[in-house]
Amino acid sequence: MINDQPSGDIAEAFRQYINNEIPTRFIDTSTKKFVERKDVFDIFQHEIAKVTEEVIAARFKSHGWNPQNAYVSQRDEVLKEIIQEIVKYAVFSHRWDAAGEPLYQDVIARKQGSIAGFKKFTKFCKTAESLDYKLAWSDTCCIDRSNTAELSEAIHAMFKWYSHSDLCITHLAESSSYSDFDHEPWFTRGWTLQELLAPRRVKFYTKTWEPFTTHATTNDKDDKYLLSALSTVTGIPETAIAADNSKGIDDRSVWEIMSWASKRKTTRADDIAYCLIGLFRVNLTITYGDSEKAFPRLVEAIMMTKPMCQWDVFAWVGQASPDYPAFPSHPRCYAQFDKRMLGDAVGINDFAMTNRGLRLSSLPLIPMAFDSVSEVGERKYDVILKPRLNGDHRWVGTCSNVTVNCGTRRLTEIQKAEDLSLCILNHQLVKGGKRGKLEVGRVYVCFLLHSENQDGGESTWMKFTTDNSLRVSCMGKPEMSREGTGDISSQQAAEIEAGVFSLPLETTYIRFPARVR
Repeated sequence: MINDQPSGDIAEAFRQYINNEIPTRFIDTSTKKFVERKDVFDIFQHEIAKVTEEVIAARFKSHGWNPQNAYVSQRDEVLKEIIQEIVKYAVFSHRWDAAGEPLYQDVIARKQGSIAGFKKFTKFCKTAESLDYKLAWSDTCCIDRSNTAELSEAIHAMFKWYSHSDLCITHLAESSSYSDFDHEPWFTRGWTLQELLAPRRVKFYTKTWEPFTTHATTNDKDDKYLLSALSTVTGIPETAIAADNSKGIDDRSVWEIMSWASKRKTTRADDIAYCLIGLFRVNLTITYGDSEKAFPRLVEAIMMTKPMCQWDVFAWVGQASPDYPAFPSHPRCYAQFDKRMLGDAVGINDFAMTNRGLRLSSLPLIPMAFDSVSEVGERKYDVILKPRLNGDHRWVGTCSNVTVNCGTRRLTEIQKAEDLSLCILNHQLVKGGKRGKLEVGRVYVCFLLHSENQDGGESTWMKFTTDNSLRVSCMGKPEMSREGTGDISSQQAAEIEAGVFSLPLETTYIRFPARVR
């Protein structure tokens, strides 16, 4: 007699997967009724029971692993892969209809037919059913938003739920062809960013529910023409869109990922932070009503997730958060992403929030002075700052002037400041880690600081927010007088001759202004 129920560690892995890796509930695509998470076990248990040790051993070998000497973690990974291939479901990605969408309570009360978005919801279910999916998930009705615990779980797990889906059905409500993409609202919304990146397989449909592609595969990420169009309209590299992002996007910098979200919007101000939780794999307390406080809380959470977070989390420009002034106010502050600046830089890699402000260790500073200003628009100015190297900084090389774009208030503050310094973000470390280094011909990302006071040997500064991402170039070797060469080592002298200049690293506390223009 063949056992029609899973047993042993296969059954346990199955239950763990159901309870932790898939949505709280689904829609039955044929009946349009809810299927709770606890009922999914019954739907797929007969298929799971067919998983034999031979099937598991074959999967081990496909990974190049020996099933006879497998680690527990390897077996767990293999079982999870097999179970995920059996527990198939489709998810829905779309722009919410402003006139209303069928919510959880509407489906429970069977009142969804009178709601504007019901026709779209029905088409989604029929499309999923036609592709042989019994279970489907939509963010409109499959989350009980009146249950705060369930809503919090959904927001934190949504990236995972999309990545574990077998197919993401995406409806572009304003598009009939690729030429419509520039005006398609789906590409401007915050939540749809993870809905593009998380799923391994996506199928796009036009406003009349015709598929954008007609080839046999149901994965539009395999279509080079559509992939190119997606990359063009979103600014996201094709490789990032097509990649398996199910375990997160660890191969991209914070700066780059934030730049993908920089032009996107959400109806609720809080959601511009919450929609990015899955991309950065962080935990954040969900508190609707926080409004502009939510995004700086997200940035702080990202800062704590080392080693993912590096110096580029500070490469933001524009408006600081009025409530959490140590952080930017919105992803648009990261819009000026420049891949060329990443390279092999180490940069600031030791930072934390303290009661004194944002503590930055391994911080290289170059003193600057006001040089000139030109008006480039109505109350818009280009301020030129020049290096002001003293005796302690004579071995950093010859640095370029820096252009600061700012408004009237910031101009006045810069002109009055007596102690300006550039903080270089993407420097490299000298062997030993106690000094930074600059190289002739390289351009460095930096931000502008104004010293307020000295406290116990450690500086307290204020960051000047600017409208542009600041750059400084190391242009050449400094003039070394005969008297000055006696206090450097022969190794430093050789490095200077080769065009590499070391500079001291400091620990600095930065207090950010509450509101800036």
